[in-house]
Amino acid sequence: MGVAEIWEKWKVRRALACELSSLDMTQREELARDVCVSEDAFERLYVTGERTDELERLMCALALDPEKTEIVNPGAVTRDMSLVCSGCLMINRCRRELEAGSARQNYNKYCPNALTLNALLEEQGLSRLTARNRDRHI
Repeated sequence: MGVAEIWEKWKVRRALACELSSLDMTQREELARDVCVSEDAFERLYVTGERTDELERLMCALALDPEKTEIVNPGAVTRDMSLVCSGCLMINRCRRELEAGSARQNYNKYCPNALTLNALLEEQGLSRLTARNRDRHI
């Protein structure tokens, strides 16, 4: 990442922080409540962003469909994983692993969402097994 890109990101974050600070406490509380997160988490998400790109890329690397996951588990799972990603200290490693194509093999070593992702993989495997067994009995 070059100096110009860092500068642009800083300007965007600064503008978002100013925008957020222009809201009164009631407005911030209402916005946080609307998206079902604490006010602290809302402020962090608002300024840093959800980092959904990395989460979606990791899910795709694991052959998990982010849209299907959202449909099966509306709001809860993906929102919680996004919150975890937003505060993750391993974001640079995550990006490197995704770029290198090694995230699928190594995410358990660094990703704070690894347990949730593993549960989703297990659920997906069970769903496929159930569907295969149902098809055999027909």
